[in-house]
Amino acid sequence: MCPLCGKANDCAGAAGRSHADCWCMKEIFPQEILKQISKEYLGKACICKKCLEAFKRNSG
Repeated sequence: MCPLCGKANDCAGAAGRSHADCWCMKEIFPQEILKQISKEYLGKACICKKCLEAFKRNSG
C-alpha cells in the first residue's frame, strides 16, 4: 500500500516476485517525495507509480 495515497503500489516483492523485477527499480525517487512519508511507513511501504508521476509532474 502506498504511504502517500493508501492505494496499491504494485510492489513485486509484496506479490512474491523478485524486487529486481519491480517497476520502481527503473525509477528515480527524488528525496523530496521520500520526505513526505510519515516515520511510521518510512522504509516499510513503497510509493506507487501514480504518486511518483504526479510528484514529478507538479514539481518539475
